[in-house]
Amino acid sequence: MDRKYRFHLLGLVHLPCTKEFISCAFTQKNLNLAKMLISLGHEVFYYGAEGSEVPCTEFVQTHTLSEIRKQWGDGDNRFSIGYDWHNADFRHDFNDRRAPVTEKFYRNAVLEIERRKRPDDFLLMTQGFYQKPIADLVKLYLTCEPGIGYRGSLSPKAVDYRFHPRAFESSYIQNFTYGSEAPYECSDGSFYDRVIPNYFDLKDFKFTDEKDDYFLFIGRMIRRKGIQVAYEVCKALNKKLVIVGQGAHVTKDGWLVPLVNPDFRLPPGNWEYVGFADVEKRKRLMSKALAVIAPTLYLECFGGTHVEAMLFGTPPITTNFGVFPGTIPDVLNGVVGFRCNTLQDFVDAARKAPFVDHRKVREYGERFSMDKVKFEYQKWFDDMYQVYLSTLDTKVGGWNHLEL
Repeated sequence: MDRKYRFHLLGLVHLPCTKEFISCAFTQKNLNLAKMLISLGHEVFYYGAEGSEVPCTEFVQTHTLSEIRKQWGDGDNRFSIGYDWHNADFRHDFNDRRAPVTEKFYRNAVLEIERRKRPDDFLLMTQGFYQKPIADLVKLYLTCEPGIGYRGSLSPKAVDYRFHPRAFESSYIQNFTYGSEAPYECSDGSFYDRVIPNYFDLKDFKFTDEKDDYFLFIGRMIRRKGIQVAYEVCKALNKKLVIVGQGAHVTKDGWLVPLVNPDFRLPPGNWEYVGFADVEKRKRLMSKALAVIAPTLYLECFGGTHVEAMLFGTPPITTNFGVFPGTIPDVLNGVVGFRCNTLQDFVDAARKAPFVDHRKVREYGERFSMDKVKFEYQKWFDDMYQVYLSTLDTKVGGWNHLEL
């Protein structure tokens, strides 16, 4: 099919959608999702904060940067959102009572969608339950969640509209979600839910097989991202570890400690903490590393940095649960990346990493490129739209539609 659709894409309350906020996975997913939809010839109406730079048919500003600063800022005018997010986690109200700026986002998004919507438009909810107040009032039949890498998606029981397909970033988070919604039950699946992986713009990644003599850890500065595992691996091999991420500082006596949640401490050693890395610094560090060590301790929904590493030709070294058995399949374990269970496994992987075929790593990583993933989305939207057509005419098939 070659159908063209209209999409109402819901943005973020706490951040404008730009490349500047590269460390926010939600921001970058929205940006790239809009790129994919526009490249397929669709219309995209993006609703979000002042300063957003999203390729779209129309950008609809729902609230201002000054309102974000008023809600979450602390007067640091060096930053457009009013606080030093290079050295701290982003501030929002995902788990709190909704802030005034969030309520304004809801009101304005509903108002502006109502002005523009047509019955067969899609509403793309990018933050699940957090954006439910908008979906409840807009009531578009083709309402869906296009990229679930979070634990707050809407179950069928939570919505008052019948059709609510969901696209999950991995089989892990799909099955986790189903199990959480019906614990200890033998649940049915949904034909209109899909697993569609995270997606990346190949223009952002330049392949190189020329590596420098260091390993890279990149992520939030929390224990559960596995930073201590990366430290132990490099300590065992007497290799340098470069650490990238928001939310930590080096003490006067040389220890690395988190700024907010003190759940780990790295002693002085052969590591360098560089803090937040902007787009260009991130490219340089990831492309030249021997490997990116991504030993997440919790069940990672996707963990985009390990695929970003592949796109630079740099093998990732990961744990063996969550998303990773899906992104580093058994037949390619040790070829495009390494899945590990014990410290010995991690050390062995780090020893082998310099000798992989870096071009194979890159070629496999391209499976997650926007130019490939966008057709998975097109198929999903086509399937949903066929169901919509079946609601208009009983002679038109939905799930049982055939083209012979």
